[in-house]
Amino acid sequence: MFIKTVKIKSFWAAVTVLAIVVVAAAAVLFAFKHAQEKTAAYRMTNETQRQQFIKDLGWKVSDEYDTCRIVIIPEEFDEVYKNYNDLQKQQGFDLAEYKGRTVEIYSYPVYNYEGEQNVMMNLMICDGMLIGGDVCCTELDGFMHGLKKPKTETTTDSAVTQTTESAPDVTTTPCADDALAEQSQQTTTDESSQAA
Repeated sequence: MFIKTVKIKSFWAAVTVLAIVVVAAAAVLFAFKHAQEKTAAYRMTNETQRQQFIKDLGWKVSDEYDTCRIVIIPEEFDEVYKNYNDLQKQQGFDLAEYKGRTVEIYSYPVYNYEGEQNVMMNLMICDGMLIGGDVCCTELDGFMHGLKKPKTETTTDSAVTQTTESAPDVTTTPCADDALAEQSQQTTTDESSQAA
């Protein structure tokens, strides 16, 4: 067996180690900054943030969501959920990371989808973060695609699904905002009854 020993002067060893540390620190700092920017871009804890996101995409919707449902992403995806998650992956999201988690789905009527009526935008929010969504036509022969506007309204892109039947079937309950509004309305009604 042949062994060769090489001596490196301590100065060059220190320079090499320092260079490695600087490069590693720069990589970590870059990754952290990029993660913060992405998080800030998709943070949606209130209606103002959701409205700004929608406006940035170029959609015109009502000043407030039409409906909000709370759903639980299933632990196991059936074929419909797999297809829907494929759409989400095309947008940079992945619902598989949220299996078993509670999600709020905010729905908005879209007013500026050229040549179409009954178009809705759905934003999926989990713990104040956008995790997915879609734009779909609720007509019988409707369509579904990602959140961004298609390059042409009559796109045949693979991201467009020709029927709304591909949206996952979910069990829903009202969102916290709806429940609070309903509770507030009930309290007001009860107080009015007692005053009379």
